[in-house]
Amino acid sequence: MAEDNLDFTDKLAQWGAQNIKYISIGVLIGVLIPLAWNYNQYLEVEKNLTASELYYKAINIENSEEVITSSAEQILLNHPGSIYEVLIKFMLSKQEFENKNYTLARNYLEQIIDADASNTYNSLASIKIALIHIQEKEYELALNNLENVEMKEAFKQILSETKGDIYKYMGDMEKSIKYYNEAIAASAINNENLSMKHNSVKN
Repeated sequence: MAEDNLDFTDKLAQWGAQNIKYISIGVLIGVLIPLAWNYNQYLEVEKNLTASELYYKAINIENSEEVITSSAEQILLNHPGSIYEVLIKFMLSKQEFENKNYTLARNYLEQIIDADASNTYNSLASIKIALIHIQEKEYELALNNLENVEMKEAFKQILSETKGDIYKYMGDMEKSIKYYNEAIAASAINNENLSMKHNSVKN
């Protein structure tokens, strides 16, 4: 029995000596793969931290316009596909909307929808596009955009309120009251502004 064990040990040692190159390569691969994966994780974390810092620079109103613009541009250039690209496009769209640059504001929102980062962002972008159409008095287009909102239940109050606004501007007071009532019913709090809209149509 002892001789058999010794013979087996000798054979194992002989096999190891003959295949040492392949054993070494296997060990090296076994070590390098986890290291490479961890390094890639590290790079991803570092990239997200950089994008996060740039984003907070961009939204900090205490920063100069130059710093805000530069931070936004760096996110768009160096962090495509990230959540920060989506957020910065919402910010840029809001700025253009406030400056009455409606076409550019809408372009940023359409890019968000095309990126398809999430249903939530797509829904918000569609609602904001509808608000732009309202400013441009394109009421049918605004209604069409509201129909594109995927998360209708989650955004029921804002959807109904916006429809109430649209039909009020279109002169259809019956539908306006209908949607204001739906918005009030969906509201979790006593919304004074919404109640004022409703009463202005009712009276």
